[in-house]
Amino acid sequence: MTSNRDEAQTRTEIIDSQLARSGWSRSRRTLIEEFLLKTVEPESTDNDHQFADYILLGSDGTPIAVVEAKRSSRDELAGKRQAADYADAIKIQFGSEPFIFLTNGKEIQFWDRARYAPRKISGFYTRDDLERLRHQHQFAEPVDNVTINADIAGRDYQNEAIRRVTEGVDTAKRKFLLVMATGTGKTRTTIALVDTLLRSKRVQRVLFLADRRELVRQAMSEFKSYLPNESLARIESGETSGARIQFSTYPSMMQVYSRLSVGYYDLIVADESHRSIYQRYKAIFDHFDAIQLGLTATPTDYIDHNTFELFDCGDGAPSYYYSYEQAIADQNLVNYRVLDAQTNFQLQGIQGDVLPEPLKQMARDQGVDLDELNFDGSEIEKGIINQGTNDAMVKEFMDKSRKDVRGLPHKSIIFVVSHAHAKRLYEGFNRLYPELQRQGMAEIIDSHMERADATLDDFKYRTMPRVVISVDMLDTGVDVPAIQNLVFAKPVFSKVKFWQMIGRGTRLHIDKSTGEVKKDFLIIDHWKNFAYFKLKPDGEVEYPSEPLPVRLFRLRLEKWLLLHSQQQDTQTAIAALLAMLDALPRYSINVRPHWDDLDKLLRQWPEPSQSALEHLSKTIAPLMRFALLVSLEELQFRIWCERLTVACLKGDALEQTKVQERIQEAVFSLADNIPEVQRVSEQRVWVQSTGFWQHLDTARLSMLQSVFSPLMRYRTSIPSRTVEINLPDSITQRSWIIYGPTGEGAFAESYREQVEALVRRLAGQLPELAKLKQGEHLDDEELDQISKTLNQADLFVTEDTLRKAFEAPVASLADFLRHILCDGAQLPNREQRINAAFEAFIAAHGYLRANQLNFLRAVKAAVLRHGSITHAALSEPPLSRVGRVETLFPPQDIDELINLANQLLDDAA
Repeated sequence: MTSNRDEAQTRTEIIDSQLARSGWSRSRRTLIEEFLLKTVEPESTDNDHQFADYILLGSDGTPIAVVEAKRSSRDELAGKRQAADYADAIKIQFGSEPFIFLTNGKEIQFWDRARYAPRKISGFYTRDDLERLRHQHQFAEPVDNVTINADIAGRDYQNEAIRRVTEGVDTAKRKFLLVMATGTGKTRTTIALVDTLLRSKRVQRVLFLADRRELVRQAMSEFKSYLPNESLARIESGETSGARIQFSTYPSMMQVYSRLSVGYYDLIVADESHRSIYQRYKAIFDHFDAIQLGLTATPTDYIDHNTFELFDCGDGAPSYYYSYEQAIADQNLVNYRVLDAQTNFQLQGIQGDVLPEPLKQMARDQGVDLDELNFDGSEIEKGIINQGTNDAMVKEFMDKSRKDVRGLPHKSIIFVVSHAHAKRLYEGFNRLYPELQRQGMAEIIDSHMERADATLDDFKYRTMPRVVISVDMLDTGVDVPAIQNLVFAKPVFSKVKFWQMIGRGTRLHIDKSTGEVKKDFLIIDHWKNFAYFKLKPDGEVEYPSEPLPVRLFRLRLEKWLLLHSQQQDTQTAIAALLAMLDALPRYSINVRPHWDDLDKLLRQWPEPSQSALEHLSKTIAPLMRFALLVSLEELQFRIWCERLTVACLKGDALEQTKVQERIQEAVFSLADNIPEVQRVSEQRVWVQSTGFWQHLDTARLSMLQSVFSPLMRYRTSIPSRTVEINLPDSITQRSWIIYGPTGEGAFAESYREQVEALVRRLAGQLPELAKLKQGEHLDDEELDQISKTLNQADLFVTEDTLRKAFEAPVASLADFLRHILCDGAQLPNREQRINAAFEAFIAAHGYLRANQLNFLRAVKAAVLRHGSITHAALSEPPLSRVGRVETLFPPQDIDELINLANQLLDDAA
């Protein structure tokens, strides 16, 4: 047995082969066993001769690492001090610090004494790995001493994100998580960070991982653009590379990672880092001993707690966070407006008996039995397909979408349910707008289409197509700043995915041909997705729906109480609840505070009471979301079984019938050719018989759950029958959802148009407006007279409403009137000028640290609010809450900052 091996056996049977796999062996003359060393004990002048278990030799023949081995039953860290003494002796004898490996055959710890504490690794470094690491030790400089290339990432928040990582690297951190809203330049920030680390010689080989080929291709293109002199390579089809910066999808890396050494990469960048990625591809991150950088655009409220733990963000705070709201406030992203638009059939459904007679006849002419038409609006594109509904959506898009000066829609994405749905919408464009389709206005991009990458490039860089109809492929990671229309032609139930889809339109853009500036973008929502995500604003922000394990636990609690109240046996129900408690990860940061409660429950289950139930339901049940109990299919089946049990105990016949049908369908859909399923063939026949359900009791329900739940992973899909018809449909509900009210009962665009028409009409009646139109200055009394005239029914125009309607929060009433009446008069845009000045200041001071950059952002915000900046102001709230200026900046920089800020204020005045 492994635990009984002594040290010699452990070395011979385990450690020798582990070293050999990494290229270390006596035959290759890369390793020496029992290496004689002269060590000097503290407080002693006598030399003590000792033998190091293994010495690993560099290409120059001198020791590069020492391996301290212990028998497999001992802790590998037990020899830490002994190995340190050996390393000290080697340093004295050979003049260089060796690396240290501590191992018991089962675990290996790597100790780079100059930088880190010992850490577990999956195998031994190769000679190339260690020599590259030694080169970094000899020639690297502190990363914070290397200036950030402002041509790659020059914005203040990007610089702060980079410095948060570089400062962490210099202080021995190895895991980082950057959360930055889509469109704020995560990739450019990453490129500038990689460039800084490469120039500091802190890393020499980088791996960039993404979950889709298009994202890898896009990232590699950006790296090539900004780092043209670096060697780049893409890992595909099982081929590896020696390039300095390598790119791969997760599946491609899974094919090759085991052939690469543990220390092959110095830095691994994981794009869109989520728990699902790490669950499926965790082996990659376990194998390589590299600095890890996770990137995501998901708002922190919706990031899974395990993602924070994976990147050592135990307090739920990422290494750096730049939110969508902050990016809008800083004018680095644009906001959205939503047109909520449902067709008549989406709202009312399609019922054959209530259709108007002309539509009934159309259905009959298409060979459809009116009795088959009994569908809710939510079943469109699922249980029923109506081309008229799709045509109504196409017409609504062409009518309401943002368009350019030529009348063509701006770049747009339509998110759809399936390829078949995409094809129907595409055919609708062909049929309704053939003249535009001849020019290639709308195209489909999904996994069914050949050369989808080429079509996406056309969408990005060419005039046509203007509209792409997408199934999943364009939901995330696609960078097309020109997009001004998004259409949700499908329901979305994931808050994370919902925000990623919105992110397709948030980037800034200026049309080069017309100079038109993108101020916001339009979302046409055909499925009330915004209403869906606003239905539960209280208490369910991080988890918009009840997680299935939590729901299962609460159902079992309800069953336990019902059984107890009916004086039935509760032991089986309690055992199931205790099994769920026992499955919780006890060392999870979220579970740890509840250890005492859990131990008490496991020792003695409480008697039913209101306080016990409330504690179990509100405190203990939510912990179940941290337990990986079973597969999703099995979990769902167990929930159905528990729902059926509760319904039986309550005597709820309607619920029984509904859940019984689901259970029977699930059991029926099991694959017949699976041995595990074949072994329960008799039980399957019984469950599908009438007799099983006529005499249902708790024993049968328990059998049903225990026998069939583990088999649910073998379910096969049963294609549902859909009815396809073509009835004319039209948009019957339309309402604007404005981000920030812009006047009751009006579209923002419509309100602006009405105000402009009113002002132009009054210009011929009010002498004050005529004077302003001629470019003359108005005094306060004249402006007050205009204000009183405008602030009347029906528009009630005020300076505040104009600021919201025109999205110019610092403009005055006179500014708006000049903008409307005087050709070429633009609303003041001092924010852009202030932002540019601060970015130039940061670029000229490339050595600034993260805390300094954060303070500068606060100063910029103060300037934007028209605050005067003095030495005293820098040391008073709100700036003093960010940091003490005297400790953050030298006097020269403080004076330069004050001069910059006050010059901007003077210009604004």
